[in-house]
Amino acid sequence: MKRKKTFLLGISLVIFALGMAASMFVNVLTLWANLEGQSFWGYPEALAFDTSLTTKAELSRLSCPLILAPGEAGDVALKIRNPNNDPIEAWISARISKPGEFEDMMRELHSLPLAAGESSVLRWQVDASNIINQRMVQVRVFLRLTEHHPPARTKHCGIVFIDLWGLPGFAILLIALVGGHVFQVTGIWLWWYTRRAPGIQSQLVRNVLIALSVLSLLMSLSSFLHNWILSLVCLLLSLLIVFTTVGYHFGMFERPSN
Repeated sequence: MKRKKTFLLGISLVIFALGMAASMFVNVLTLWANLEGQSFWGYPEALAFDTSLTTKAELSRLSCPLILAPGEAGDVALKIRNPNNDPIEAWISARISKPGEFEDMMRELHSLPLAAGESSVLRWQVDASNIINQRMVQVRVFLRLTEHHPPARTKHCGIVFIDLWGLPGFAILLIALVGGHVFQVTGIWLWWYTRRAPGIQSQLVRNVLIALSVLSLLMSLSSFLHNWILSLVCLLLSLLIVFTTVGYHFGMFERPSN
């Protein structure tokens, strides 16, 4: 009976670890791509960018696919809004990674007339021809007051290309995140069911698994919402919990018995 319980406890941890690995695989790659995008600016925007400058329009949202597979194309959409009571002309410049171009990026400038309170969407399509750094596509947009003004507002996003058994990007995302979190919950439940007897150690392991699963879920939600600061915080907290737990575990083994 004891051997069976030990076996089930081991299986529960393996299931949980597989779920964590699947979700972290996608979350860390998308986080990495977007952190890499922090340095994707181009010249002269990197030097001329000035947030103190006035703009009449607003960059509402930049939407990008998280993952694409080789052979797929994805749409990048930028929503621009006119919050004023008068019509304006919004000036948008886009920088999209493109190997072989100057600074490995293609440059576009768009003029967008907007009526009072109106919103509009600009779209670009990206595919494998836009990949830089082996597996990433980078996109950055700038808002200017006029064609000749320096950029005053910016947004960026990174897209990861993953080749996994020929699956499309959406399927990879679904399997890794939804399947990963299902495995995590299954592993936690199996651990709890197998070791229901009260005890400090069993409570500790259960609480650690739950904390890691919650942080993994928050990280997944942050990826979908393009909130990379929260995603990075969740990753650092997860690593802190893992290293603290491992240190506590080895400390228990090294503690001399009375």
